[in-house]
Amino acid sequence: MVGKFAVEAFHEIERTRQERGSVPSVARLGVVVAFLLTVVSFGKYELASLSALVLYPVSLVCFERVPLLLAFSRYWFLLLPALLLGAANPFFDREIVARICGVCVSGGWLSFCVLVMKGALALAVAWSLLGKIGVDGLTRAFASLRLPPSFGMAVLLTHRYLVMMIKETGRMRDAYRLRSGRGTGSIAPSSWGPFVGLLLMRSMDRASNVQSAMELRGGVMSHAALKGESAHGGGKVGVLYFAGWVSYFIVARFMDPMRRLGEFVREVAQ
Repeated sequence: MVGKFAVEAFHEIERTRQERGSVPSVARLGVVVAFLLTVVSFGKYELASLSALVLYPVSLVCFERVPLLLAFSRYWFLLLPALLLGAANPFFDREIVARICGVCVSGGWLSFCVLVMKGALALAVAWSLLGKIGVDGLTRAFASLRLPPSFGMAVLLTHRYLVMMIKETGRMRDAYRLRSGRGTGSIAPSSWGPFVGLLLMRSMDRASNVQSAMELRGGVMSHAALKGESAHGGGKVGVLYFAGWVSYFIVARFMDPMRRLGEFVREVAQ
């Protein structure tokens, strides 16, 4: 069941992948890394300050048509670890730290909301990055950053052959269930070792056949094929994109624009 879902997830990312835009992949990767570092730097009670970072995912939906609602509707369960980790906070941290519309809010509930919001933001930007540039874009970004070619090669090969290994696992499990006569799809502990060894050998054979077929069709899989992006055309756009969003993240982290906005609204209301 998990393997089938993983295969469908890989295929869906490829189907929903958008055309390459004017922003280079390395700039998008840098913005996402800066965004994630900013997200984790917020404290466990800084919910209002953290909400300032919602502007980046909202801009992706409004201006770049990234289907974030699809990501949350299909992969909401990825937030379960954050929910489970933060579920105990309201029971241990009962100190009142805020009042919202006359309702007392304990530190446990506030930290729980912050943890869930961090997970949602991380899921949103990770999905947007894969949807915009894909794994090929990641390898181009790594090459542009002058990382070792083996790093990009490992990512590309993992993405290419992981789906093949998952499918092979499903076929071998079905064959084992039919031959063993076991009603369930579980594998006996005594067969775990041979099953894994046979899986690796069959996967390597299938990967070798795929590699040979790709080479016969003119495909090349070498370190020289992993080239970075050209700086012409999109270089200035990438610099502006990266500098603009990183500047906003710094402002959101250290200047707390949401608190200033709240104070301004309070003064106007009075």
